[in-house]
Amino acid sequence: MKISFLLLAVVAFALTSCLEIKSTVLVNKDGTATIEESVLLGAQLAAMMQAGGGQGDQLKGLVMDKAKAEERAKKLGEGVTVKSHEEVKSPDGKSGVKVVFAVADLAKLKYVPFEPEQEGKPASTSEPMTFALSGSKLTITNAEADKKKGGDAEKPKKSAEQIAQMKAQMGMMKPMFAGMRMAVEVKGANGIASSDATHLNDGTISYLDIQFDKLMDNADAFVGVMESADGGMSMADAATKFNKVEGLKIEGKKVVTVELK
Repeated sequence: MKISFLLLAVVAFALTSCLEIKSTVLVNKDGTATIEESVLLGAQLAAMMQAGGGQGDQLKGLVMDKAKAEERAKKLGEGVTVKSHEEVKSPDGKSGVKVVFAVADLAKLKYVPFEPEQEGKPASTSEPMTFALSGSKLTITNAEADKKKGGDAEKPKKSAEQIAQMKAQMGMMKPMFAGMRMAVEVKGANGIASSDATHLNDGTISYLDIQFDKLMDNADAFVGVMESADGGMSMADAATKFNKVEGLKIEGKKVVTVELK
């Protein structure tokens, strides 16, 4: 899971309308699991997707139809199947799709959250998150945590003038980010007794949680996060740099252990 890829995937659509994407891995003590992935679009984005072309085609890669869900299940590992695929609507007017995958053997799961297929662009090269269960002890390994994005990693930092310009535009941009959120989380089916995860709250481990409304209240943090994503900062580095930023949670540990209830 590369933070640069995930952040930029969201920001690619940010200036047109709101977007909410969420992934939840629910682990059972018998070694099975379910994965729920939902993508909700604001009205303008939904209309763009229906129209197709440009960003509309990119959105079709992000919002899976039944066929794409079946293809994704095969990529997630042996024994992963589509349990359900349904169109959903939220109380605030967003609409989209929720897909639930059934995982027969957690040890065979190779999970990369949200891999939108974009025509003409190579597939994600992220190494998958892997899971190991021994009794009630769950070990989650995110091999990408301490890796930086290649290629653009040496891209020069923005000048003071460019940063000042970004901050000046934030007042205009904020309404466009309203309601935008991205979250990747892990839960135990019967709860979590304990864990060394950085962000554990009410039985939920947050690997990534970006609430753009809150993040944009802090101009310095918002600019820093966007610049870090553009430059390919690793999740470990980002977790350290932004550990006190409201509206942003990042798990920087490569290995997290969990005691399931």
